[in-house]
Amino acid sequence: MAQNIQFIKCIILTLRSQNVLVPSSSIAEMVSAQGVMRVQSMPAWYVGKMRWHGVDVPLVSFEAAEGAAIKAVNQNTQVAMIYTASDNESRYPYIGLIVSGVPHVTQFSRDQIVVDPDSLLDVHSHPMVIQKTRINGAAVSILDIDGIENMIKEAEAGQN
Repeated sequence: MAQNIQFIKCIILTLRSQNVLVPSSSIAEMVSAQGVMRVQSMPAWYVGKMRWHGVDVPLVSFEAAEGAAIKAVNQNTQVAMIYTASDNESRYPYIGLIVSGVPHVTQFSRDQIVVDPDSLLDVHSHPMVIQKTRINGAAVSILDIDGIENMIKEAEAGQN
């Protein structure tokens, strides 16, 4: 009897410190950082805003959110434009995430993705990660898109 195996289409984004996993439907486009506008008095992870498709998109750094220094952002910097899960009334329909390498489009079965047992002991988890997993034995973190959007809202509220 044939098994009904369901596959999850994903994109693995390569960052300097680790790889993160997002559903393929969450990525609008990969673009080069251009015209980044710095925003004063924001946390280091909030790099600035970038105009894209007529919208000022917040640009964030995964590495800076965990305390690492970020490299200079220029036109060679790649950005994953990620759809937010908010309703159409959202101030930001997209979030720009700085990436370090080429994204990998792939698919996995549910059986291939398991919770990383070491992460259950980690009390200092990354603020942009919802879950650490292992896929075929390799460590991959699942990006918390809602969490990042909330981080942006809180940072901007603190600026006022």
